[in-house]
Amino acid sequence: MDYIKSSSGIGDALSSTPVQSQSETRSGISTRRDVIVRDKNELSLLLDLPFEIQSKIYTYLQTRDIARLTQANSCIYKTLKKDASMIRAWYRQIASSHQAITQTILTAKNKGQLENWLSRFTTDEALVKPIMDRQACFYFPALFFSTLTKLMCQCKSFKLETKASIPCNSSKDLAAFSADGRHLVIACHSGTCKIYGQESDESWVAKSTISHDKQVRSVTFSANSRYVVTAGMDGKAKIYGKKDEQSWEEKATTSHSHWVRSAKFSPDSRHVLTYSDDGKAKIYGKKDERSWEEKATISHDDRVNFATFSKDGRYVVTTSWDKRAKIYGLIDDGSWAEEAIIPHDEILYTASFSPDSRYVVTASLDSKAKIYARKDDGSWLEKAIISDFVSVKFSPDSRHVVITRKNGSAKIHRLNADGSWEEKAIISHNAKVNSAKFSPDSCYLMTSSDDGKAIICGQDKDGSWKEKTTISHNKSFFSAKFSADSRHVVTASLDGKAKIYGEKDDGSWEEKAMISHNKRVYYAKFSPDSRHVITCSIDHTVKIYGLTINGSWREKAVISNGKDIRLATFSVDGRHVVTASFDGTVKIYGQNSDGSWEEKATTSHRSAIISAIFSINGHVLTLHGGNTAKITELRMSD
Repeated sequence: MDYIKSSSGIGDALSSTPVQSQSETRSGISTRRDVIVRDKNELSLLLDLPFEIQSKIYTYLQTRDIARLTQANSCIYKTLKKDASMIRAWYRQIASSHQAITQTILTAKNKGQLENWLSRFTTDEALVKPIMDRQACFYFPALFFSTLTKLMCQCKSFKLETKASIPCNSSKDLAAFSADGRHLVIACHSGTCKIYGQESDESWVAKSTISHDKQVRSVTFSANSRYVVTAGMDGKAKIYGKKDEQSWEEKATTSHSHWVRSAKFSPDSRHVLTYSDDGKAKIYGKKDERSWEEKATISHDDRVNFATFSKDGRYVVTTSWDKRAKIYGLIDDGSWAEEAIIPHDEILYTASFSPDSRYVVTASLDSKAKIYARKDDGSWLEKAIISDFVSVKFSPDSRHVVITRKNGSAKIHRLNADGSWEEKAIISHNAKVNSAKFSPDSCYLMTSSDDGKAIICGQDKDGSWKEKTTISHNKSFFSAKFSADSRHVVTASLDGKAKIYGEKDDGSWEEKAMISHNKRVYYAKFSPDSRHVITCSIDHTVKIYGLTINGSWREKAVISNGKDIRLATFSVDGRHVVTASFDGTVKIYGQNSDGSWEEKATTSHRSAIISAIFSINGHVLTLHGGNTAKITELRMSD
C-alpha cells in the first residue's frame, strides 16, 4: 500500500466535512455516531489492530468521525495521515457521477498537464511533485482534487484569463463541455456548430465545424468525451468523433423527414438514439473506430414524442401518438430487435426504465400508467395498471415506485418477490402534488404540494413507510430536493423562504435553517458534496449557507449584483460559485481555508449573461446577449 507523507499537508482544510458517504449502505435508521478514543497511554483495542485492518475500518466512517478521531488521539492522527483516510472520506462524499467525471479528466490529461493545473494555484513546486509522484495510487483522484480544492481555497482572489472568445447563438442549451473538460461544442450561428479543443499550452482552437441546413436544437457529448451528436431542424442528426488530437470527423448522419426532436448517446457511448415527428426513432451504433451505422429503425403510425435508453444501454423504449409504446433490445450480435408493444387507449407522452433496467413504466393521456417487467427469457410482461395518475417514478434501488394522483395523494408501492407491486403507504395533501422524489439512498420520499407543505416519509426496518416530518411554507413550492448524501433536504417557496431540514440520529427530521429573502425564491440547490446550499431570489440576491461540524447551518455569503441574477452554479468541488446577472456581471465566490466565503473574482459584459458554468478543470464558460461565448480560466492572483 502506498501512503501519503505528512509533507502533502492537505488534510486539515478538509477535516470539517460532517457528511456521510453516498456509497454507504443505510437502513431507515441513521448510522451516525460520535467517536471517543482513549489516549495512547491507555489500552485501546483499535490501536492494537494491524494497520491494514485499522485502515479498512476507517473507510466506514464519516468525515466528521475521522475529524474527531484526529483530535482525540495522537497515534490515530498519525495513522489517519499516513492512510489518507480524511482525503478519501472527503472524496467519497461527492456524488458518484461527479467522481466518474473527475476520473475521466485525470485519465485524459498527462502528467505535465496535471502539474500545470495545480501550478495555476501555487508556486510551491515542492508541494506539486509529491502529489504527482503518487499518480499510480488508487486514491490519486481523491488526492489530486482535494489538493486542488485546498489550493484554490487558499487563494484570496483569482485572476481571470480569457482563453477563447467564440461567436455563438445566445442559448445555454447549445453549448456543452465534454466530461474531461478538454473540448467544447457550441452553436455558433443558425445551422452551424463548432468543436473547440484545448491545446497543450492551454489555449483553445477550433477543431471542426458541423453544418446543418436549419437551426440546431441540441448539442451533446458522449460520456467518454470522444463523440458529439447534434440534432437539427433540417431532419438530420450528425455524429462526429475524434480523428486525432487535432481534428474531428463526421462518423454518421441519421436522416428523418421531419425535424429531429432529440439525439442522445447511450450511457456506454456506443449508440445514439434519435426520434422525430415522422413516426420514426433510429438507433445508430459503432461499426468500428472510424464509422457508425444504422442498427434499427423503430416505426410508429404517428409521430414519436419520446424515446430513451435504459441505464445499462441495452434497451430502448419509445412512445407515440399512435397510442403505443415499443421496447427494443440489444442482441448479442449487435443488432436490435422489437421485444414488446405496450398499448394504451390514448396518446402516450413518456416512459422510463427503472434504474436496474428490468422494469418500464409508460404514461398516457388516458390517465393510466402501465408497469412492464422483463422476464428471464427476455420477454416483457404487464405487472400493474395505475389509473388516475399524475406521475410515476422508480426509486434509485428499483424496489419502489411512487405514484402521484390528481386528488392530491401519493402512493408508494413496493416490489414483491413474485414480481407484483404492493401498496405500502398513502401520502395525502390538500392540493395538487407537484413533485415526489426518492432520496438517493432510496430510504426516504419527499412530496411537495400546492398546499404549501412538503412531507418526508421514511422506510423502517420492517419495510413499512411512515411520515417523518412536514415542512410548511405560506405559499406553494418552487422546488424540493435531497442532498446527494440523502441526509438533508432544501425547499424553495414563493413565500420568499428556503428551508433546510436534516436527518437526526433516530431517523426523524428537524429544521436546520430557514433562509429568508424579500421576494420569491426560484432556485435552491445543494453543492455536489452536500456541504453547502445556494438560493436565488428575485430580490436580486444569492445566499450561500454552509454545514458546520456540529451539524448546524450558517449563512456564509450574500451575493448581490444589482439586477436579477439569472443563475448561480457550484463548481464540482462544491467550494466555489459562479453567478451571472442581467446587467452583464459575472462573479465568482469561493471558500477560504477558514470556511468563510468571499468574492474572489468579477468580470463584466456589455449585455445580459445567458449562462455561466464551471467546467471540471476550473474554466468558466459565459454566454451573453452579444452572441459571444468566452472561456475564462481561473488562476491565482499575482
